[in-house]
Parts: sequence; C-alpha cells; structure tokens
Amino acid sequence: MVWPNYRFLDLSEAEKHLRRENLHNFALFAQLSALVPAAAVLLYRLAKWVASSRGSLRGGYAAVASSPVLKARRHSSRGTWASRLRRARWWLSEDVVAFGTVLGQRDQWVVGLLWMSWLLLLCVLQTGEDYLHLTKRFGLIAVSQYPLQYLLALKSLNPAAYLLRSSHEQVNRWHRVLARITTTLLCLHVAFYWNFFIRGDRLDRLAEPIVLAGMFGFVSLNLLVTTALRPVRRYSYRLFFIIHLSAAIIVPLAIMVHAASARLFLFETLGVFFLDLVSRKLDTVTANATAESIPGTSLVKITASIPQSKANRFRAHPGSHIYLSVPAAARTSMNPAAVSHLLFEFLFSPFTVAAVDEKNGDLTLVVRHCGGPMTTALGRLARAANPSSTDTADDGKVPLSIEGPYGAVAGFPHLATDFDRVLLVAGGVGATFTVPLYRSILSENPGARVQMVWAIRDAGDATWAVTGKDAQTLLKDNNVQLFLTGDDNLDPGAVAPGQKTTPRRTTDGEAEGSSAGGDGEGPVEMDDMYRDRRQGRYTSQHNRKRPDLKKIVDDLFKHGQEERFAVLVCGPNQMAKELREHVGVHVRKGRAVFWHREGFGF
Repeated sequence: MVWPNYRFLDLSEAEKHLRRENLHNFALFAQLSALVPAAAVLLYRLAKWVASSRGSLRGGYAAVASSPVLKARRHSSRGTWASRLRRARWWLSEDVVAFGTVLGQRDQWVVGLLWMSWLLLLCVLQTGEDYLHLTKRFGLIAVSQYPLQYLLALKSLNPAAYLLRSSHEQVNRWHRVLARITTTLLCLHVAFYWNFFIRGDRLDRLAEPIVLAGMFGFVSLNLLVTTALRPVRRYSYRLFFIIHLSAAIIVPLAIMVHAASARLFLFETLGVFFLDLVSRKLDTVTANATAESIPGTSLVKITASIPQSKANRFRAHPGSHIYLSVPAAARTSMNPAAVSHLLFEFLFSPFTVAAVDEKNGDLTLVVRHCGGPMTTALGRLARAANPSSTDTADDGKVPLSIEGPYGAVAGFPHLATDFDRVLLVAGGVGATFTVPLYRSILSENPGARVQMVWAIRDAGDATWAVTGKDAQTLLKDNNVQLFLTGDDNLDPGAVAPGQKTTPRRTTDGEAEGSSAGGDGEGPVEMDDMYRDRRQGRYTSQHNRKRPDLKKIVDDLFKHGQEERFAVLVCGPNQMAKELREHVGVHVRKGRAVFWHREGFGF
C-alpha cells in the first residue's frame, strides 16, 4: 500500500482501455460542468429582463426618489431582500488582506474554493484502488480546464466579458483564480508521479521522451507562475508579458507530447488563443498620429487619425481604452537588430481615450511619462516632432498601431437616466476616463445630477481637458471640483512649470500606460496625497487642497433614501480604497449603489 486505499496495480490491456475511457469521460464532464455557472448567469439576466418587461407592459410609472411608493417598496419583503443582496455583493467584492498584502477579493476565494472542491471530487470519483488512475486523473482534470482558463484571458473574443457585461481586465481575475487551481492540480499530479517513480523503483523512466516532455512543460509552467508574482511584475512587466506569452504556447505543446489523452483539450486551448490573436490583429489600425509635450508637465498628448467607422465605436462608449503599440515604421531611428527594437513587438500599452473629435474622428490620448519603454518612446516622439527631425515624417506625424475599443463601459447601465445621482472621481490622468463620461452624461441628459471631482498636482495637468471649445464649459461648471494638490512636498516626482522632467522607473510594458496607474503601487499622482506625515495614516483632512472624500460622499448620500447612486473612480489604489471605504458605509445601510473602479493593473 502506498496511499490509503490506493495501490500500484498491474492491469490488463482491457482494464487499461476502460481506465482511459473513464479518464476521458471525467475530464470531459469537468470541462462541460463549467457551462452550469454560465447558464445560471444567463437565466438570472433573463429573469431580470422578463421582470423589467412585465413592469413596462403594465404601464408602471417611474416614481421619483421621494415617492411614497418607493418608500413602501423599500420596507416590503422584496425591498428587504434586495437590500440584503446589495450588502452581500458589496461584502463579496471586498479585498482579502493578509500581512498588508491584497490576496484578491472575497468572491474570488469563495468561487475558487467551491470550484477547487468540485474538481477535487471529480479527481477521486471511481478511481478505486488504482494509484495511477488517481495520478492521471489529477493531470487530465487540470488540462480539461485549460480552454476555459485561456478563454478568460482573451481580450478581443472573451465570451465571459459579454456574459458578465464586463471588460477583459475584470474577467482576467477569474483567469487567475482558475490558473491557480489548475496549477495546484498539476503540482499534485507531478508529485504523485514522482512518488510512483521512487516507490516503484522506476526512476529509469525519467529519461523517456514522454516523461521529459511532461517535466519540460511543468518547468515552463513554474517559470510562468514565478514571473507572474507581483514583485517580478513590478520590476519588469515586459519580462512577465514575454514569458507569459511564450509559456502559453510552450506548455500546451509539451503536454501534447506528454499525454495523448489530453490533446483534444489542448487543441481547443491553442485554437481559442490563436483565434483571439487573429481577431485582435484584424481590429488593429495603423494611424498617423502627432505627439506633443504639455508644457510644465510630464504629460504627452497624442492625436491619432482613425477611420470614421472605428471612431464611431469610441463615440458610442466614452471612457473606453485602446492598446497602443509602436510599429517598425515609427522606430526608424533604432537599430533593427537591437534587443530594444525587437522588444517593442511585445509592447501593447493601454491608454484611455480622452476625447473623440466630433468632425474628423481623431482620438486624443493623454499619457504621463513614467519611465517605462512605451511612455519613454512616446516622449521621444513628442520631442522629435519638428520638421527637421529624422524620426518623423515631414508633417510631424508618426504611425502608431491602435487596437480597440476595450473597457467595461460597454456593459455599464445607462448612467444618464438609470441613476438619481452620479459621482465621478479622478486622480491625475485618471480624468481621461471621467471627463468623457461626464460630458456624455450631460449631453444625453442636461438635467442629470452628476458631480466630478478631479485631483491633480498642478494646473498644467488639466490643460488638455480645458482647451478648445469645451474649455469654458468645464471651467465654469459648478459640478466640477478641481483640487490642486501641489508639488512642493507631496510627490517628489511632480513637475513644476519650467522644471526639467526626470523619468522615473516604473512598471514597464503593458501596464504602464493606464489612466489608473497599472498596479497602482508605483509612482502615481496621488499615492502620497493622503499621507499625514505627523500621524502616519491616510487622511483627507490634513491639507485643504486635497479633496475631502468623506465629506463628498456623505453629501452625495444625504438626500432621499430611495435614490439610486453611481460612483465611478479612476485613480491610484489609495484614492480608490479610501473612496470605497466611505461609500461602503452607506451600502451597508442598504443604499443602492453602482460602483466601478477603472484600472488596468491587477
């Protein structure tokens, strides 16, 4: 006996055939069982749609927030359960923190543990006393989840994003949950096999090609997992991205050689992976763009001309973002054989679209130079944008590749009409997300009660939003609160007017170009804004130049109990964390709140 109730058995060919069939059936069942939660979400959305349609057919009127009808509805049994459901959702979306480190959200842990338990059950059912059956089952069950795991990571063709009416960035957190589950199962699979080789005196099998392929795939998987750790991503997102992309292809190919029974699932995996790459390529346009530095700041403004058909997609969803890459035609000054030149083939940085020109459809992007390779390249293009430059065309334009639009805004409820009050909060270039939303809401509903709070280092950081025909409208709007946090002792990287910009090293690669600051752990605008140096805690009371988020939130919720609220934030982690804490106080009182935090990092 090598394990409770498990033995090394010598099976006949017929028994081995039955074992192979059993393995395949359980792996297929594990894969198809993922359709159950998807069907549950669809049924839930269908039920909501039916209930909404029945209410419309009955000719019900939209009661105002102060209506006695809504008050009676809130105190009804249905209203009580709705309030409990809102509080439960908020609780599930809270962070799990251990030793000062965020380990995901509660819903990830709940769903992850449930799914892990289900897969573990499938790993042991009907394995009898056959130790090798148990060992193989762990590996095949894990691989059966690979197609779903890859689907959850797709950008362009992500069915989960459509199902949840979300963005691929938000769905990616479920990709990470499933990746941890499958990696755990594969680690157990490898450990069981090592036990079999050692206890069964079969170490000579380690030299067999099939076993070597499996070990190579396992080493590649561990390399992928290691570079996905937060310290490595902070040090170099580019390293993480390149290894992640390479291992995503290498691991399935290695497992194909290792286990023929897993090939069906691996062909599915690689199929969805390459199909998404093709879709992204087809959705990418190369646009002529101009880059200019905003005086007195570390900001770069990019204006790109794209086809009207694509511009209309951005107009339909203000606050969307794109993935920007620098094609070879824009890197003529670099040595084509240089490593830095080749690495740009792996750089796709996300930037929020700050504006779309109503006449010609030009996109406007606002980028802060943080020292990463992409923002450094864009800063270099901005400095070289003159007729004598050899890096740009005669008209000062350079080709840039634009992929998108992306973002959760496509699945948002109707902000202009579905809520009684809307609060938009931004820090620094996070306003590239909130300003388009603010203008869109007022354009659709001029009477909407929407408020925007924007905290910046100095006035120069806001010039991109208050130039042109909309300048006076935004500046004179009493519902727009602009806070100048200053740069004397808040952020050592802030740039004063006329001061030379000094690049700072930050997370490079895909995550650097966010309106929220990637992981939000690096040198972003407002991480130091709340630091009370006297007491070592975060506060909004220490400096009157800083927004008092608690007061802003309390003022928002001091109106009718039946009002519906939308709170959206795009900024550094500490800013979003404090805002969420203040909003959570009112959610726990039963208030109806739609919450969204925009960001690209994880």
